[in-house]
Amino acid sequence: MKMFRIQRESSERRGVAAVEMAFVFPVFMLLVLGVIEFGRYMMVGQLVTNAAREGSRLAIRGTFTEEEVKQDILAFITDAVGVTAGQVVIDVSTESGDTIQSAESKDPITVSVAIRFKDVTYLPFLDEGGSGDDDPFSGLRAQHDADDWITGVSVMRKE
Repeated sequence: MKMFRIQRESSERRGVAAVEMAFVFPVFMLLVLGVIEFGRYMMVGQLVTNAAREGSRLAIRGTFTEEEVKQDILAFITDAVGVTAGQVVIDVSTESGDTIQSAESKDPITVSVAIRFKDVTYLPFLDEGGSGDDDPFSGLRAQHDADDWITGVSVMRKE
């Protein structure tokens, strides 16, 4: 019976796994962070839309004022998303421009809720930070300025 010997890798291949890992790991982590951020964006988008729907349901009853509707939406958003009141923009309006209490039956009432993307991102370098020519994230931060909002809108007719 012939015995086979297991040959060990030659010394020429030492460290190859470490070099491969050095190339693959940053790409893999970028992919993982992208999936996490996209999931966060979708989750917050759904919560913002749900807050607008909840506000519309209150507004169409005609028994609440705009301020009460806004307070209810704000309580929902700050609790669900974890942002402060100053980071949320809420608009409650009617097509005729009247208050929601004085609007006619069947008038559409629109509720809009918006949050800036950089206020809910998990990536800290999108927030305010470094400045000047030595800031490696200044270009990325410039892409996520005040124009990048996660918005939810709901329109319902008054009862």
